[in-house]
Amino acid sequence: MKNKLRLIFSIIVCTALVFAIIASFGAVLAERVYTPEYFISQMNETNTCKNAYNALMKKFSDNYSVTMIPIDVYEKSVTEEWMKDAAEAKIRSSLSGTVPETDYSAIGEYITDYFEEYAHNTHVIKDETYEKKLAEAVESTKKTVSEAVDVYSFDVMKRAGIIEKLDRYMGLVRRYKIAVFIGTAVLFVILIILKRPIYWGGTALFASGLIMAAPAIIIKANGMIDKFSLKSYTTYTLVTGFLENINKTVMTAGIAMFAVGAVLVAVSLIFSRKEKND
Repeated sequence: MKNKLRLIFSIIVCTALVFAIIASFGAVLAERVYTPEYFISQMNETNTCKNAYNALMKKFSDNYSVTMIPIDVYEKSVTEEWMKDAAEAKIRSSLSGTVPETDYSAIGEYITDYFEEYAHNTHVIKDETYEKKLAEAVESTKKTVSEAVDVYSFDVMKRAGIIEKLDRYMGLVRRYKIAVFIGTAVLFVILIILKRPIYWGGTALFASGLIMAAPAIIIKANGMIDKFSLKSYTTYTLVTGFLENINKTVMTAGIAMFAVGAVLVAVSLIFSRKEKND
């Protein structure tokens, strides 16, 4: 009777340990992902800035019939290197809740120079209409560039309340992360008290790894992330690259847990058989 109760209690504790291990991994992964460094690294790995820059220049080129501003004016005022720095600043400020310190003055300077040169060559009078058109061109360009710089669409997510919710969830993760770690350790100590901790600990790792790895492997094998349909190529490569990286991390960790758990269970069974034979 005593052994049956111990077995039942061991199964219950082992099951709780499975969820505790997954929760611990989730907390670590969330803290690793929700950082400016991770967002920036994913942006760089997917060549997002270069794609966004090319898309921006194409947009300016396509709008020439409306703005009458040559593409070389935009290329001088917004360089690829500047856009990369501006995108990084946007990421850092958005995740820290601050205002990005990005200098857009070059846009105003180059467009103003072009307008003045055009006015001089065509004898256009610099009246109120001229000043109004110049101001509109500068502001419109700054707005278009600022939207292109926001490669993760943080402004859209902020207006939708998504950033606020993510910050709140991350606050909870950081607050209860230590409690989850302690709970995981306590459950393992209980398994030690109940005896056969290697077997039950290995079983918990085995099950945790299976639960994590199986969905990730299915997603990878079926190319489910690549099937996402997004209008913008820049957004598509960034989002799919971001999700692929997370899926790979979960899959790798799951397979590692699965393997370690299987080894621990096997070792425990081998030693148990030896003890019975002795």
